[in-house]
Amino acid sequence: MLSIYTMAQQQDNSPEYIGVLSGKIHSNFNFMLNTPNHHTAFELTRAYFGYEKQISKHLYAQVKLDVGSPDDVSEFSRVRRYAYFKNAGITWKKGNLTAWGGLFDMVQFKEQEEFWGYRFLYRSFLDEYRFGPSADIGAGARYQISPTLKTDLVISNGEGYSSPQRDDTYKAGWGITFLPSNKIILRSYYSIFMVTDPQMTFSGFAGFRTEKFRTGAEYNHQLNYRYNPGRNRFGYSLYSTWVFTEAWEFFLRYDQVYSNLLENTTIPWNLPNDGSAVVAGIQYSPLSSLHITIDYQDWVEYAGNGATEKVIFIHLEAIF
Repeated sequence: MLSIYTMAQQQDNSPEYIGVLSGKIHSNFNFMLNTPNHHTAFELTRAYFGYEKQISKHLYAQVKLDVGSPDDVSEFSRVRRYAYFKNAGITWKKGNLTAWGGLFDMVQFKEQEEFWGYRFLYRSFLDEYRFGPSADIGAGARYQISPTLKTDLVISNGEGYSSPQRDDTYKAGWGITFLPSNKIILRSYYSIFMVTDPQMTFSGFAGFRTEKFRTGAEYNHQLNYRYNPGRNRFGYSLYSTWVFTEAWEFFLRYDQVYSNLLENTTIPWNLPNDGSAVVAGIQYSPLSSLHITIDYQDWVEYAGNGATEKVIFIHLEAIF
Protein backbone atom coordinates (compact mmCIF):
# COMPACT_ATOMS: atom_id res chain seq x y z
CA MET A 1 0.00 0.00 0.00
CA LEU A 2 1.06 3.56 -0.71
CA SER A 3 0.20 6.12 1.96
CA ILE A 4 -0.22 9.79 1.11
CA TYR A 5 0.10 12.16 4.04
CA THR A 6 -1.86 15.38 3.62
CA MET A 7 -0.56 18.55 5.23
CA ALA A 8 -3.07 19.97 7.67
CA GLN A 9 -3.48 23.67 6.98
CA GLN A 10 -6.57 24.36 9.06
CA GLN A 11 -6.13 27.03 11.69
CA ASP A 12 -7.86 24.90 14.34
CA ASN A 13 -4.74 22.69 14.53
CA SER A 14 -6.69 19.56 13.49
CA PRO A 15 -4.48 16.49 13.09
CA GLU A 16 -3.08 15.23 9.83
CA TYR A 17 -5.05 12.38 8.32
CA ILE A 18 -3.85 9.63 6.09
CA GLY A 19 -5.06 8.79 2.58
CA VAL A 20 -4.37 5.26 1.39
CA LEU A 21 -4.18 3.96 -2.17
CA SER A 22 -4.63 0.21 -2.60
CA GLY A 23 -5.04 -2.41 -5.28
CA LYS A 24 -5.50 -6.13 -5.93
CA ILE A 25 -4.83 -8.27 -8.98
CA HIS A 26 -6.40 -11.70 -9.53
CA SER A 27 -5.09 -13.95 -12.30
CA ASN A 28 -4.78 -17.67 -13.04
CA PHE A 29 -3.64 -20.42 -15.36
CA ASN A 30 -6.15 -23.24 -15.82
CA PHE A 31 -6.13 -26.76 -17.24
CA MET A 32 -9.45 -28.40 -18.16
CA LEU A 33 -9.45 -32.09 -17.25
CA ASN A 34 -12.71 -33.19 -18.87
CA THR A 35 -12.49 -31.63 -22.32
CA PRO A 36 -11.27 -33.63 -25.34
CA ASN A 37 -8.18 -31.48 -25.86
CA HIS A 38 -7.65 -30.50 -22.20
CA HIS A 39 -7.93 -26.79 -22.95
CA THR A 40 -5.56 -24.45 -21.12
CA ALA A 41 -5.59 -20.68 -20.67
CA PHE A 42 -4.03 -17.75 -18.87
CA GLU A 43 -6.61 -15.37 -17.42
CA LEU A 44 -6.54 -11.98 -15.77
CA THR A 45 -9.90 -12.19 -14.03
CA ARG A 46 -10.05 -9.02 -11.98
CA ALA A 47 -8.30 -5.95 -10.65
CA TYR A 48 -9.35 -3.61 -7.86
CA PHE A 49 -8.14 -0.05 -7.28
CA GLY A 50 -9.17 1.92 -4.22
CA TYR A 51 -8.57 5.03 -2.15
CA GLU A 52 -9.53 5.69 1.49
CA LYS A 53 -9.21 8.94 3.40
CA GLN A 54 -9.89 9.82 7.03
CA ILE A 55 -11.57 13.19 6.69
CA SER A 56 -12.34 13.86 10.36
CA LYS A 57 -12.00 12.18 13.73
CA HIS A 58 -15.08 10.03 13.19
CA LEU A 59 -15.58 10.11 9.43
CA TYR A 60 -13.78 8.55 6.48
CA ALA A 61 -14.56 8.14 2.78
CA GLN A 62 -13.60 5.45 0.32
CA VAL A 63 -13.91 4.63 -3.37
CA LYS A 64 -12.98 1.37 -5.10
CA LEU A 65 -13.07 0.40 -8.77
CA ASP A 66 -13.71 -3.20 -9.84
CA VAL A 67 -12.22 -3.88 -13.26
CA GLY A 68 -13.35 -7.17 -14.79
CA SER A 69 -15.81 -8.88 -17.11
CA PRO A 70 -19.51 -8.74 -16.15
CA ASP A 71 -21.23 -12.05 -15.54
CA ASP A 72 -23.99 -11.26 -18.04
CA VAL A 73 -21.82 -10.93 -21.17
CA SER A 74 -21.29 -13.79 -23.57
CA GLU A 75 -18.28 -16.06 -23.16
CA PHE A 76 -16.92 -14.69 -26.45
CA SER A 77 -16.63 -11.16 -25.04
CA ARG A 78 -15.15 -12.05 -21.65
CA VAL A 79 -11.78 -10.71 -22.82
CA ARG A 80 -13.26 -7.19 -22.56
CA ARG A 81 -12.77 -5.32 -19.33
CA TYR A 82 -15.24 -2.95 -17.72
CA ALA A 83 -14.75 -0.70 -14.72
CA TYR A 84 -17.47 -0.47 -12.06
CA PHE A 85 -17.69 1.45 -8.84
CA LYS A 86 -17.57 -1.38 -6.28
CA ASN A 87 -17.49 1.02 -3.31
CA ALA A 88 -18.13 4.75 -3.08
CA GLY A 89 -19.35 6.14 0.20
CA ILE A 90 -18.65 7.45 3.67
CA THR A 91 -18.43 5.74 7.06
CA TRP A 92 -18.96 7.31 10.49
CA LYS A 93 -17.69 5.63 13.65
CA LYS A 94 -17.99 6.71 17.26
CA GLY A 95 -17.80 4.44 20.27
CA ASN A 96 -19.67 1.19 19.67
CA LEU A 97 -21.63 2.49 16.66
CA THR A 98 -20.53 2.41 13.03
CA ALA A 99 -22.78 3.74 10.24
CA TRP A 100 -22.24 4.00 6.51
CA GLY A 101 -23.95 5.12 3.33
CA GLY A 102 -23.37 4.99 -0.41
CA LEU A 103 -22.22 2.03 -2.47
CA PHE A 104 -20.73 -0.47 -0.03
CA ASP A 105 -19.91 -4.14 0.51
CA MET A 106 -22.92 -6.06 1.80
CA VAL A 107 -22.55 -7.55 5.26
CA GLN A 108 -24.85 -10.48 4.40
CA PHE A 109 -21.93 -12.85 3.89
CA LYS A 110 -18.91 -10.77 4.94
CA GLU A 111 -18.10 -12.92 7.98
CA GLN A 112 -18.29 -16.14 5.91
CA GLU A 113 -16.19 -14.61 3.14
CA GLU A 114 -13.44 -13.49 5.50
CA PHE A 115 -13.45 -16.81 7.34
CA TRP A 116 -13.23 -18.78 4.06
CA GLY A 117 -10.37 -16.51 3.01
CA TYR A 118 -9.92 -17.52 -0.65
CA ARG A 119 -12.37 -15.30 -2.50
CA PHE A 120 -9.84 -14.66 -5.26
CA LEU A 121 -10.22 -18.29 -6.39
CA TYR A 122 -13.83 -19.10 -5.37
CA ARG A 123 -16.50 -16.84 -3.92
CA SER A 124 -18.42 -17.65 -0.73
CA PHE A 125 -21.72 -19.54 -1.09
CA LEU A 126 -24.21 -16.65 -1.12
CA ASP A 127 -22.09 -14.75 -3.65
CA GLU A 128 -21.19 -17.71 -5.87
CA TYR A 129 -24.79 -18.91 -6.31
CA ARG A 130 -26.33 -15.43 -6.52
CA PHE A 131 -28.31 -15.45 -3.30
CA GLY A 132 -27.44 -11.77 -2.98
CA PRO A 133 -25.11 -9.13 -4.47
CA SER A 134 -21.67 -8.58 -2.96
CA ALA A 135 -22.16 -4.78 -2.94
CA ASP A 136 -25.16 -2.47 -3.18
CA ILE A 137 -26.33 1.13 -2.77
CA GLY A 138 -27.96 2.10 0.50
CA ALA A 139 -27.17 2.62 4.17
CA GLY A 140 -26.26 0.45 7.12
CA ALA A 141 -25.22 0.44 10.75
CA ARG A 142 -23.41 -1.89 13.14
CA TYR A 143 -23.54 -1.75 16.93
CA GLN A 144 -21.17 -3.53 19.32
CA ILE A 145 -23.55 -4.58 22.07
CA SER A 146 -20.81 -6.22 24.15
CA PRO A 147 -17.29 -7.60 23.54
CA THR A 148 -18.88 -10.86 22.34
CA LEU A 149 -22.03 -9.65 20.58
CA LYS A 150 -22.67 -7.27 17.68
CA THR A 151 -25.61 -6.61 15.39
CA ASP A 152 -26.04 -4.96 11.99
CA LEU A 153 -28.89 -3.51 9.93
CA VAL A 154 -28.85 -2.63 6.22
CA ILE A 155 -31.35 -1.08 3.79
CA SER A 156 -30.34 -1.15 0.11
CA ASN A 157 -31.68 -1.08 -3.43
CA GLY A 158 -31.25 -4.83 -3.77
CA GLU A 159 -30.11 -4.84 -7.41
CA GLY A 160 -26.37 -4.87 -6.72
CA TYR A 161 -23.48 -2.59 -7.62
CA SER A 162 -23.59 -3.15 -11.40
CA SER A 163 -27.34 -2.45 -11.80
CA PRO A 164 -29.22 0.85 -11.41
CA GLN A 165 -32.30 1.27 -9.23
CA ARG A 166 -35.33 0.91 -11.55
CA ASP A 167 -38.23 0.60 -9.13
CA ASP A 168 -39.39 1.47 -5.64
CA THR A 169 -38.32 -1.88 -4.20
CA TYR A 170 -35.87 -1.95 -1.32
CA LYS A 171 -34.13 -4.72 0.55
CA ALA A 172 -33.68 -4.82 4.32
CA GLY A 173 -31.30 -7.12 6.16
CA TRP A 174 -30.57 -7.78 9.82
CA GLY A 175 -27.75 -9.85 11.27
CA ILE A 176 -26.31 -10.79 14.63
CA THR A 177 -22.83 -12.12 15.35
CA PHE A 178 -21.84 -13.89 18.56
CA LEU A 179 -18.23 -14.65 19.55
CA PRO A 180 -18.39 -16.71 22.78
CA SER A 181 -14.58 -17.08 22.64
CA ASN A 182 -11.68 -16.09 20.42
CA LYS A 183 -12.00 -19.49 18.71
CA ILE A 184 -15.72 -19.60 17.92
CA ILE A 185 -17.93 -17.40 15.75
CA LEU A 186 -21.69 -17.80 15.26
CA ARG A 187 -23.77 -15.65 12.91
CA SER A 188 -27.32 -15.50 11.61
CA TYR A 189 -28.73 -13.17 8.96
CA TYR A 190 -32.15 -12.47 7.48
CA SER A 191 -33.01 -10.30 4.48
CA ILE A 192 -36.31 -9.41 2.81
CA PHE A 193 -37.45 -7.34 -0.17
CA MET A 194 -40.24 -4.90 0.67
CA VAL A 195 -42.78 -6.11 -1.92
CA THR A 196 -45.72 -8.49 -2.24
CA ASP A 197 -44.48 -12.12 -2.28
CA PRO A 198 -41.03 -10.93 -1.13
CA GLN A 199 -37.82 -12.79 -1.71
CA MET A 200 -36.43 -13.72 1.71
CA THR A 201 -33.08 -15.22 2.63
CA PHE A 202 -32.13 -16.95 5.88
CA SER A 203 -28.45 -17.67 6.63
CA GLY A 204 -26.66 -19.36 9.47
CA PHE A 205 -22.91 -19.72 9.94
CA ALA A 206 -20.64 -21.32 12.54
CA GLY A 207 -16.85 -21.24 12.57
CA PHE A 208 -14.07 -22.59 14.77
CA ARG A 209 -10.42 -21.55 14.55
CA THR A 210 -7.09 -22.13 16.23
CA GLU A 211 -3.64 -20.92 15.28
CA LYS A 212 -3.13 -23.83 12.86
CA PHE A 213 -6.66 -24.83 11.87
CA ARG A 214 -10.04 -23.36 11.02
CA THR A 215 -13.30 -24.92 9.89
CA GLY A 216 -16.66 -23.41 9.03
CA ALA A 217 -20.15 -24.44 7.99
CA GLU A 218 -23.03 -22.39 6.64
CA TYR A 219 -26.61 -23.12 5.61
CA ASN A 220 -28.64 -20.77 3.40
CA HIS A 221 -32.32 -20.84 2.44
CA GLN A 222 -34.00 -18.47 -0.02
CA LEU A 223 -37.79 -18.21 -0.43
CA ASN A 224 -39.72 -16.78 -3.42
CA TYR A 225 -36.72 -16.40 -5.71
CA ARG A 226 -37.10 -13.14 -7.65
CA TYR A 227 -40.62 -12.70 -6.21
CA ASN A 228 -41.90 -16.01 -7.61
CA PRO A 229 -44.03 -17.60 -4.84
CA GLY A 230 -42.97 -21.10 -3.93
CA ARG A 231 -39.72 -21.07 -5.89
CA ASN A 232 -37.11 -21.73 -3.21
CA ARG A 233 -33.37 -22.40 -3.20
CA PHE A 234 -31.24 -23.77 -0.40
CA GLY A 235 -27.90 -25.36 0.29
CA TYR A 236 -24.82 -25.53 2.46
CA SER A 237 -21.07 -25.02 2.34
CA LEU A 238 -18.37 -26.72 4.43
CA TYR A 239 -14.75 -25.55 4.44
CA SER A 240 -11.52 -26.08 6.36
CA THR A 241 -7.94 -24.84 6.32
CA TRP A 242 -4.80 -26.40 7.83
CA VAL A 243 -1.82 -24.07 8.30
CA PHE A 244 1.46 -25.99 8.07
CA THR A 245 3.89 -23.09 8.30
CA GLU A 246 3.68 -19.32 8.07
CA ALA A 247 3.85 -19.60 4.27
CA TRP A 248 2.01 -22.88 3.50
CA GLU A 249 -1.57 -23.99 4.06
CA PHE A 250 -4.03 -26.56 2.70
CA PHE A 251 -7.72 -25.82 2.12
CA LEU A 252 -10.77 -27.90 1.29
CA ARG A 253 -14.40 -26.96 0.55
CA TYR A 254 -17.61 -28.75 -0.42
CA ASP A 255 -20.87 -27.07 -1.55
CA GLN A 256 -24.34 -28.30 -2.43
CA VAL A 257 -27.13 -26.10 -3.82
CA TYR A 258 -30.71 -27.24 -4.51
CA SER A 259 -34.12 -25.99 -5.61
CA ASN A 260 -37.49 -27.35 -4.50
CA LEU A 261 -40.25 -29.22 -6.33
CA LEU A 262 -43.22 -27.11 -7.38
CA GLU A 263 -46.75 -28.45 -7.03
CA ASN A 264 -47.58 -31.24 -9.49
CA THR A 265 -43.98 -31.51 -10.73
CA THR A 266 -41.34 -34.22 -10.41
CA ILE A 267 -38.26 -32.16 -11.30
CA PRO A 268 -36.87 -29.27 -9.21
CA TRP A 269 -37.72 -25.97 -10.87
CA ASN A 270 -34.08 -24.79 -11.05
CA LEU A 271 -32.47 -28.16 -11.77
CA PRO A 272 -29.97 -26.85 -14.42
CA ASN A 273 -28.38 -24.72 -11.69
CA ASP A 274 -28.54 -27.31 -8.89
CA GLY A 275 -25.35 -29.17 -8.15
CA SER A 276 -22.31 -29.69 -5.98
CA ALA A 277 -18.83 -28.19 -5.98
CA VAL A 278 -15.45 -29.22 -4.61
CA VAL A 279 -12.49 -26.89 -4.12
CA ALA A 280 -9.18 -28.19 -2.74
CA GLY A 281 -5.63 -26.97 -2.92
CA ILE A 282 -2.44 -25.64 -1.37
CA GLN A 283 -1.60 -21.97 -0.89
CA TYR A 284 1.92 -20.54 -0.75
CA SER A 285 2.37 -17.00 0.60
CA PRO A 286 5.99 -15.87 0.38
CA LEU A 287 4.75 -12.41 1.41
CA SER A 288 1.63 -11.33 3.26
CA SER A 289 0.61 -9.46 0.10
CA LEU A 290 1.21 -12.32 -2.36
CA HIS A 291 -0.80 -15.56 -2.49
CA ILE A 292 -0.20 -18.40 -4.94
CA THR A 293 -2.38 -21.52 -5.02
CA ILE A 294 -2.47 -24.80 -6.87
CA ASP A 295 -6.05 -25.99 -6.62
CA TYR A 296 -8.59 -28.41 -8.06
CA GLN A 297 -12.19 -27.33 -8.67
CA ASP A 298 -15.16 -29.27 -9.95
CA TRP A 299 -18.85 -28.57 -10.48
CA VAL A 300 -21.38 -31.39 -11.01
CA GLU A 301 -24.90 -30.54 -12.15
CA TYR A 302 -27.63 -32.74 -10.67
CA ALA A 303 -29.56 -32.92 -13.95
CA GLY A 304 -29.24 -36.29 -15.67
CA ASN A 305 -27.64 -34.71 -18.73
CA GLY A 306 -26.00 -31.91 -16.77
CA ALA A 307 -22.49 -30.64 -17.30
CA THR A 308 -19.48 -31.56 -15.20
CA GLU A 309 -16.48 -29.27 -14.95
CA LYS A 310 -13.11 -30.44 -13.64
CA VAL A 311 -10.30 -27.91 -13.66
CA ILE A 312 -6.82 -27.53 -12.18
CA PHE A 313 -5.82 -23.93 -11.48
CA ILE A 314 -2.76 -21.95 -10.54
CA HIS A 315 -4.16 -18.80 -8.93
CA LEU A 316 -2.32 -15.62 -7.99
CA GLU A 317 -3.46 -12.72 -5.82
CA ALA A 318 -1.24 -9.67 -5.46
CA ILE A 319 -2.17 -6.95 -2.96
CA PHE A 320 -0.53 -3.53 -2.95
